[in-house]
Amino acid sequence: MSGTHFTILGPVEVRWSDGREPSLSGKQRAVLASLLLHANTLVSRERLVEALWERPPNSAVANLHAYLTQLRRALPPDTRLLTRGTGYLLAATPEEVDLLAFDHAVQLAQDEHEHGNVRGAVREYEKSLSLWRGHVAEGTELAGWALARATQVDERRTAVRLSWAEAKLSLGEAGDVIDVLRALVAEQPLSESAWRLLMLALAHSGHRDAALIAYQRARAVIVDQLGVEPSRQLQRLQTDILAGTVAVPAPQTWQRICQLPSDIADFVGRAEELGHVLTALRPAPRRTAPAVVVLSGSPGVGKSTLAVHAAHRLRDDFHDGQLYLNLRSGDTAGEPAALLAEALRSLQWPGSDIPDSVQARAALYRSLLADRAVLVVLDDAEHESQVRCLLAGTPRSAVLVTSRGPLATLAGATRVSLGMPSEAEGQSLLERIVGADRVRGEPEAARTIVLACGQLPLAIRVAGARLSIRPAWPLRELATRLTDGRPLDELTLGELDLRTTFSVSYELLPELPRRAFRLIGLSGIGSVAEWSVTALLGTSVREADAALETLVAAGLLRASTVDRSGQTRYRMHDLLRRFAAERAATEDSPQQRQTAIQRLVDESLARLRVAGLEHPPPMVPLMARARSGGHLPGPAERMSAEWLSAERETLLAAAQAVPSEPAAELALRLVPFLVTSGLRADAVRLLQNTARRAPEQDTAMLARLALADIELDGERFAAARDMFQSVFDHFDDGEDSHAAAYALTGLVACDLLAVEPGQGARTGIRAAMSRFESADIVGPLLDTLVAICGAQPQDHRDTIRILRQTLLLAKDQHYGEPVMRFLRTLVTGIVCFRENDLRGAIDRYEESLDIIGELGWGPGERYVLRRLSEGYRAVGRYADAVTALRRLSLMSTKASDMYSEALSAYLLGEISLDHGQRQAAAKHFMRCYDLMDEHDQPTWRTRALRMIDIARDGQTTEV
Repeated sequence: MSGTHFTILGPVEVRWSDGREPSLSGKQRAVLASLLLHANTLVSRERLVEALWERPPNSAVANLHAYLTQLRRALPPDTRLLTRGTGYLLAATPEEVDLLAFDHAVQLAQDEHEHGNVRGAVREYEKSLSLWRGHVAEGTELAGWALARATQVDERRTAVRLSWAEAKLSLGEAGDVIDVLRALVAEQPLSESAWRLLMLALAHSGHRDAALIAYQRARAVIVDQLGVEPSRQLQRLQTDILAGTVAVPAPQTWQRICQLPSDIADFVGRAEELGHVLTALRPAPRRTAPAVVVLSGSPGVGKSTLAVHAAHRLRDDFHDGQLYLNLRSGDTAGEPAALLAEALRSLQWPGSDIPDSVQARAALYRSLLADRAVLVVLDDAEHESQVRCLLAGTPRSAVLVTSRGPLATLAGATRVSLGMPSEAEGQSLLERIVGADRVRGEPEAARTIVLACGQLPLAIRVAGARLSIRPAWPLRELATRLTDGRPLDELTLGELDLRTTFSVSYELLPELPRRAFRLIGLSGIGSVAEWSVTALLGTSVREADAALETLVAAGLLRASTVDRSGQTRYRMHDLLRRFAAERAATEDSPQQRQTAIQRLVDESLARLRVAGLEHPPPMVPLMARARSGGHLPGPAERMSAEWLSAERETLLAAAQAVPSEPAAELALRLVPFLVTSGLRADAVRLLQNTARRAPEQDTAMLARLALADIELDGERFAAARDMFQSVFDHFDDGEDSHAAAYALTGLVACDLLAVEPGQGARTGIRAAMSRFESADIVGPLLDTLVAICGAQPQDHRDTIRILRQTLLLAKDQHYGEPVMRFLRTLVTGIVCFRENDLRGAIDRYEESLDIIGELGWGPGERYVLRRLSEGYRAVGRYADAVTALRRLSLMSTKASDMYSEALSAYLLGEISLDHGQRQAAAKHFMRCYDLMDEHDQPTWRTRALRMIDIARDGQTTEV
């Protein structure tokens, strides 16, 4: 019955969730009242008849059935009015029936009273009495047991009013009950309990004569109506009043406290985290220990703000008070003894009576909180020992702790970790501080400010405060300052200073974690794994792991995720990273910084050399230089594709960190992985940076060689040819004939892939072949020729012959067996296709697709799917061809590979034309045209445009 509300403590009423009230007849209302008086209890048909009529008519049962049917129609559809045999049951909760809510509140009050919490009992008594609006079932005619039950409930209300008055008197609050007791004796003139409490209240309030007059009135009524004298207890009370010996109770020593800082008026967001905190802390009936919640997160993330906001939301649940203690003074963590003394003084314990030892203070603290409902907020805890001594001993209290770390050894705690709020929540916070109109007037500048603050609440507050004191200052001015490279200089205003906030956590660190913090900031890497921190520190894995654990506990790192390769990744907020880099520049010498970065570069290069055994070979001839550098690792030591993907940011940062030969080699080895992963933009930026900072001209030209290969892959043949030519000229004039052979192969590829390849291409490929044969390195040539083969519909016999010779020589294992097996299988398939062995081609393509799936090369898989679709189409397996192309299109879209997506659209257009589906073909060719336009491919745009015209004209022409 969610949303439905029944009342019987007064007139019987039903209110739907939308506020409607059904109209009920007298007998319908009597049936409902009888069921409500025994909610959740089966009421027999005979007892319902008895409740409706003192003398039931012959048609009583039939009439009852009619009333129940009419009642069901009138009540909300979610009402649980159930039939059980010949009886009926109304199932409901205290939230739905006021009588059930009354019983629940009275039970809570009695429990509070039994535990000595008189003020809590008063609160629950008052809550129960506030539910009444008159007499039970007022205005409804009831008979028999139902009338007796209604009278019994009315009498229970009287008893509750008396219990409330007695509890108030014990608190020394006699003046609050006099008027209520006077009304009560007027209603119940024979109630000696009511007269006794009224006399006490008057006496305690200093109205001795009025108390004696009350006794005379009570005696007159009792003698007149009962013919007996008042009880000895009432007579004795009169005697005490006359003698002036009535003991006036002292006010209860416990006084409700609320030490919470004021709530944050501009609090926004954090709905999920707030919900977790409130749910974990709210009282639960079966709880056997105090609830403890630890809110953890980076400095400035808003832990204290959320804790205070949550504590204010929980005030009604902890009616004995809220205790607030800051566990830190400046950069010093409070000691347990001092914190306990502060807590005891907050609980009104005399300072002179506070014990000396920590154990005695903790015991006294627990005894003061025993069986009370107090919320203890402990702000900015550094370690568990500060918190343990301040835990209550009984389950009615709860503790909310904020800490930079999760306080992992605090048993039984619920941990809520605060990450950065969303961009939208950050903007909402800025609007609350600065004003919505001002922020919405410059939306781009506001977004820049929020992002430059890394969505860190404290940073946004500082930025907002600076804008608030300068109302004429454009937001774009602060946005520009925050993005000029020194945002920490701008994020300070009076006591609000991000550097100071960060420094508190940093200064508390031991030496090794401090150095780890500085070097992570210096590296500029957003997400680090244990191996990279070990390299930066130059220590053992165990020491690096301990340093990382300390940084996480201090809230300066977040152990955010486990990457696809199984490594834990640690993240540092952008502003913290800037702070860490500043401390590195201040505390570490240039040589120390350079050495740390060099260690990272060296370790990255060593790992990337291993990774190259299972992944694409370099685009440039580096293997010969590295062969003598050590043993070839076994399978267990090899780096997976998942590892390369997870460490891309680290490897990019390392490759750009130092202008050295190892950094250049690292960049050149990383580029093939970036290209095959669809990250061409990253590859181009890295190569351009490598060429610009290269320690020698040869290294710069190798970077240019790799750039040329990327241009070739994108079919920008003119640009690629110019680059290959300049690289070939450079190395052909020197001593590096190996690099010249790479460049010559690129030149040949440009010629073969041109629209009209000439005789020079055939001559060039023979020259390239001879150069690679003399060096006994066929892998790079084979890799390059994969793209050359089949790129044109013409049958390049020379190319096929050279490919066959290359396959015979492909025994070099320096690139790893899976790589070579894939290349051999794919090239064999291409050769079969060119020699019209279509079945053999399809078999090889399908086999190479399985291999590439194992290797995890997305671009390679897309290339094979394209070749496979051509094979299926050639043998008339059109459905399989379309399936392969649709899979290719989906993969290309997910990888943002517009070039492959465009080619799949072109091939789908050709298949549609084969089947005479001109309209569908035109759509596919138009899709190819649009994508190639974005990819800057004029040759393919020309082809697609021509095919669009053919499709629309209904022609079938080979292109």
